Amino acid sequence: MSSKTTTESTLLDRAIRDKLIAVVVDANAYGEVGPNLARLAALARDLAKIRIQTWVPEPVAWEWAEHLAAQWVLARNFVKGPLGHLTAAGLPPLMITPGYADRDAVIQAFLAALAAVPHIEVIALTGESAVAGLKDQILQQAPAKTKSQDKVKTGGSDSAWLRDVLQRADGPDSLLFLSRDKDIIQAYEAWKRGKPLMRAPGEVRGALFDYVPAGIDDQWLVARLLSSLVPVALGEATQVPGQLVGKIDGLLDALDLDWEEHGWTGGDLTRLTGLAGLQDVVCEPPELHEPGKQPDTRTLRATAFFLADAEITHAYRLDDDEPVVEETFSRTGLVARTTLVVKLQSDKLIEVRPDSDTIVFTGGTFEDSWDAFEVIDDALTGVPGLVLPDKWGGWQTAGEVQIPVEGTDHTAELSWNYGENGGFSLMIDDAEAEVTCGYDDETWVGGSDGFNVEPPYYLTVDTPEISGGGAWHLASWMIHALQPTATTPASGDSGVDPTSQQGESSRPPG
Repeated sequence: MSSKTTTESTLLDRAIRDKLIAVVVDANAYGEVGPNLARLAALARDLAKIRIQTWVPEPVAWEWAEHLAAQWVLARNFVKGPLGHLTAAGLPPLMITPGYADRDAVIQAFLAALAAVPHIEVIALTGESAVAGLKDQILQQAPAKTKSQDKVKTGGSDSAWLRDVLQRADGPDSLLFLSRDKDIIQAYEAWKRGKPLMRAPGEVRGALFDYVPAGIDDQWLVARLLSSLVPVALGEATQVPGQLVGKIDGLLDALDLDWEEHGWTGGDLTRLTGLAGLQDVVCEPPELHEPGKQPDTRTLRATAFFLADAEITHAYRLDDDEPVVEETFSRTGLVARTTLVVKLQSDKLIEVRPDSDTIVFTGGTFEDSWDAFEVIDDALTGVPGLVLPDKWGGWQTAGEVQIPVEGTDHTAELSWNYGENGGFSLMIDDAEAEVTCGYDDETWVGGSDGFNVEPPYYLTVDTPEISGGGAWHLASWMIHALQPTATTPASGDSGVDPTSQQGESSRPPG
């Protein structure tokens, strides 16, 4: 999994933005199952401030509801066997059974929750559009299509709700679709509506809101405030005023688990241990303020990188008549990347919440030492104010470099120490970190005509706090060591507004 942040869309021209009346949310906007309702609600609230509505077509809401109901059925069926053993043993299993009577109850609960979200309008499906959509599906007219080897006809739903939102709009160029679905493009082409305006959730704010890059003082302020919130155990009572992670994505892929096919493997982040970087720190534009109401708070957005721990569980049954066996283990040194919305009042943190999924990745191993250096480069670009040397870009054999850090009264001193594969030491005040690129001989098999069965190069970072870390541990140590002394809070003052603390940190399961 890459450490790179998703490139946000270029801000649309003012003339294009002025024509928009609504953002239309497609079923696949937030993934295959359903929406991230908190993110969607926050987007709808901000869009309302710039007089853009948020529409969810009724068939999209139905599709979300059906997908969520299917997830409920999956969870119910998975626990049915183990619960049977509890019942047979005379233990009441009701406390861990899924909390809805049936799948219809799940559907109705979700539709009610969606309808209750402010600034989101569910666009009702009309009979005329439903008939037209069914006709498109039967006759296989765009955007209808066949799916799977059985050539099942589909697409009638998209055809129907697209007709309704276009009928409601002032014109095809007054809508922006929160989607990457090619069916919308095909429908516009078939109906001679031009080219639809489409963005993914991670791009829509960059397309519509004229965010202002944060100054270096604000970057360090965000770094200080987020650093004060970690280490923190996730899912337990905490002093975090909000949440630091979103829906977990990529955890099992990052760990590259090789389980047997039978059974179930799941996992979640359990702990954030340190801030390891900030990128794309921006300030909310003035146009988001309520007309005539200058707020006493301000909002910043930043892509934050945290060092993280995880717990992985493998549950399986060797035979249908055997009890479920569960194995659990922990992993440390992961990196979790999330776009966060940070609400401030003066220099106090009022609220922090995720506005993206949380992408999990590891430092990994590398095909050559230069790939390893690129990961160091990625990590160090997240240290606020760090001005890397002009000739930076690869391992050097010798020499010393003074690296200024804007917004602080510190200077980092780098001394190259190439060794066998590359390395350097980094001094901040009286503290020192050592970075070494190593080679694992055991990855080579086959003698002189052999090959590496795994990427052989790896990084080792030793700081005063940790031995055997990776590139992101270096960045985390630097952020801690470089905290501007002028803005460091007094003892016992984390910069968090105690009146805003909720006493718990809840989060969607990964």
